[in-house]
Amino acid sequence: MKKNKTSKIARCLCGGIKLLINGKLRHVNNCHCSQCMKTHGNFASYTSCLKANIKFINKNTLKWYKSSKIAKRGFCNKCGASIFYLRKGSKTISISAGMFNNPTKLKTYCNIFTIGKLDYYRLDPKLPRFSRYSK
Repeated sequence: MKKNKTSKIARCLCGGIKLLINGKLRHVNNCHCSQCMKTHGNFASYTSCLKANIKFINKNTLKWYKSSKIAKRGFCNKCGASIFYLRKGSKTISISAGMFNNPTKLKTYCNIFTIGKLDYYRLDPKLPRFSRYSK
C-alpha cells in the first residue's frame, strides 16, 4: 500500500487490525456519552475521515457490535481495542485517536455529550462543550 504525505497508519494493540488512511482527518472530539464510557473505560477521543479513504492492511480480528439503532462500533476480537464508531448511512467513520502513532498532528477540538461526563475528571475550560454532537 502506498503511503503519501497525508497518509496515517492506525492499528490496534495486537496488530490484528491495521489500516492506512489517505486524506484528511478531522480534529479530535472527546465523547463523554455512556456508550463511549462503557466501551473505552473512559471518555473516548475520536477523529474521523471519509470511509472511502480507509484501506485495510489487516482486518482479520475486526468485529462489529450494533450499539444502537443508529450506529455500530468496530473492535478487535483479540486484544479488545475499541476502534470505530459508524453511524448508519454516514460517509464518514470515527476512529479512536489512540490508534495512531506520534506525530499525529491532530488537535483536540471539543467535548461532546458532556451531560454524560463522570465526576472524577475535569474538562479543559478552553475547549468548546456540546451536549450532543458538535456542529
